[in-house]
Amino acid sequence: MKIIITESSRDRLVLKWLNREFGDLTPAVVGDKTFYVDEDRKPLFFYYQDSKNGYLYINPERIWVFFESIFGLNYSDSQAIVKVWLEETYNLRGLTPGPARSILMSFGWRRPII
Repeated sequence: MKIIITESSRDRLVLKWLNREFGDLTPAVVGDKTFYVDEDRKPLFFYYQDSKNGYLYINPERIWVFFESIFGLNYSDSQAIVKVWLEETYNLRGLTPGPARSILMSFGWRRPII
């Protein structure tokens, strides 16, 4: 069965899901990066503190792939919704979110920070 919803309803649903699942992350500064970690200290996203590039790197499995498979979102829709969520929930403005597919292969998303 296929359910059809409007784009604005879908966006509100995704924002509600993000807040329920990841609305209580804690910032953890490690070196030149600020990670936002869950209760198990596993990172969901990070950005470079001194970088002028303005990018915020997100765990692709926990957010991007989920959005594509469950909500049917494309890259630009996912990016726009996550940007709103980051601004509203964590007051992170001026950052462009995107999946960190290769940047953290050596770091690993599944390991706790500190």
